[in-house]
Amino acid sequence: MSSIPNRTRSVRTRGLDLTALIPDYPYDYGAFLANRGSAPLFDVPESAYGTKVLVVGAGVSGLITAYELLRCGLKPVLVDASGRPGGRMNDQHVDQVGKRHHAELGAMRFPVSAKGLWHYLNKWPHARDSAPFPNPGTEAAVSTVVDFRGEQFYYEHESQEFPIPPQFQQLEDYFFGEFLEQDPLRFSDMEAAMNSGQQDVIKEIWNNLVAPDEGDSWDNGSFFESLIRHGTWTADDIQLFGQVGFGTGGWNTDFPNSFLEVLRVLYTGLDVDHQLLLNGTGLFVNYLYDSAPAIAGDEVRYWDRDTTVRSLSEQEFPSTALNQEVTHIKRGNDGRFTVRFRNTESDVTEERPYDAVVYTPHVRILDKLRYTGDETDYQSATELFDASTWEAIMYTHYMQSSKVYAAIDTPFWNKDGPGSDGERSLSVTLSDRITRGTYLLDYSGGSIPGGDGAGIFLSYTWNDDSLKYLGDGQGTEAAEKHANICLNMLREIYPDVDFDKHLVRDVDTGEPFISWTWEEKTQYLGAFKMNLPGQYRYQRRLFSQFMDGVEDRTPDGIVLAGDDISWVAGWAEGAVTTAVNAINKIALVFNPPESWPTDGPISAWDELKPAAQDPASN
Repeated sequence: MSSIPNRTRSVRTRGLDLTALIPDYPYDYGAFLANRGSAPLFDVPESAYGTKVLVVGAGVSGLITAYELLRCGLKPVLVDASGRPGGRMNDQHVDQVGKRHHAELGAMRFPVSAKGLWHYLNKWPHARDSAPFPNPGTEAAVSTVVDFRGEQFYYEHESQEFPIPPQFQQLEDYFFGEFLEQDPLRFSDMEAAMNSGQQDVIKEIWNNLVAPDEGDSWDNGSFFESLIRHGTWTADDIQLFGQVGFGTGGWNTDFPNSFLEVLRVLYTGLDVDHQLLLNGTGLFVNYLYDSAPAIAGDEVRYWDRDTTVRSLSEQEFPSTALNQEVTHIKRGNDGRFTVRFRNTESDVTEERPYDAVVYTPHVRILDKLRYTGDETDYQSATELFDASTWEAIMYTHYMQSSKVYAAIDTPFWNKDGPGSDGERSLSVTLSDRITRGTYLLDYSGGSIPGGDGAGIFLSYTWNDDSLKYLGDGQGTEAAEKHANICLNMLREIYPDVDFDKHLVRDVDTGEPFISWTWEEKTQYLGAFKMNLPGQYRYQRRLFSQFMDGVEDRTPDGIVLAGDDISWVAGWAEGAVTTAVNAINKIALVFNPPESWPTDGPISAWDELKPAAQDPASN
């Protein structure tokens, strides 16, 4: 779901098979998961079997945490305030009789370098059905139109008849061939280290950027500032780059963010070789929530073979586990936690005890939670974390994001447009006007009958760009208004396309459009975390929280996980890897120190831990 776009230079076509070894902590989560095979990720003693662990938030991180705790023999109780599983993996749809048109309002493109995520997707044949995602400028998109300053540029992937405009190609060649190759960025060296798993090289390059022995940290500068200070582009070059990227997608919404945020995604290949899940992300989410691990061939300790995350959660909250908002967490003198819940349907409030808690939603909600209730509640909530953790929580920065979706009867853009000299009738479109990014999605080829609909994201935008849809209310009326605004603009670029002819309406609602802005959704604070310059130290503290108490053998029973806690927010891989961290920590909580697992991310901490800009923080 990240705002950072895809580049045309496919890693796969260059003979590389990158694993997203996040440079701050290049632990190979994909290899760890593969090596565990069908066995539970960690063992807990039989005396802990059936012990309740609360998992807050049913997004990808919470779902995987609960799924794996179940397999360990613990009793995960997974709750969410939204009424549905999935979090920011949000597959809504427009349904016709016999056909489903997926509207992925959150995560929609999944990099092949995200080996942790694909470990789970590959467990279920229907979940892993995929095809290359049609990012601008790529082979899957076939054709791309850039609408910039009133002029349209049409090109097709590796086409002699419709080649990429030379000024766009020059941007890409300079950015990858010169700018990123300068010392100390060393893009090719880092990519090679990622490909071969050379953790020492990854750490050496990255630590020299984050905490150099001499000079400023590259975390101190924004993306825009880094281009100005360390590049040779003119102001016009940067503006064009901001719109086009490198023939694949604009970057200007990322200009205010820390340059490290961009580098991480480029180094790890998370920006390239994306896949579209042909049966929708909702299927994957429901497998994790509603499917017994035995169906995926996974071993389970203690529980019956048909036990699921849903069944254990609904033992605690019959039929309402996904309508439970956590409003307070208090640590007791015995190390257990008392958690207050509010049923979002009935408004009934109650408290329940748990031996451990894994918290995965947007982390700044915890700051509001501190001040909800009376003074006693405030004091007990503040005691959950130390002052440095609360500081990091309070300064977490979020990116806005919005989408406007239209369900389409057929992917008509796959045919040449009449009278268009061979050009496609409609293309993936990048514009400097209100739509910004227009994506064309074809779900044909999935293994589930009737799931092969098509759709157009008339607009997909981030940061301040997405705020233009605020203030119009929500629901079908706002969706139609936003869609018509986008369609009116697109008709200027594509006057021969009869968009109305291709719209299909939902069998229940009668609507073809969905408009979604994460800023205005209950329980959300935006789309995803994206650090500003100078915020590396906050991210280091949040990511490191799973290590609290480990060194002195008193592991804390509340663990932060999820997209916010990861180094690569906006990508589901970060949700997966921080879930593994949390599961490892929970295993320590329930095992005596002499039985602590000797593999996993915690055992690699001393070797791979993120660099501290302040030596005292080590």
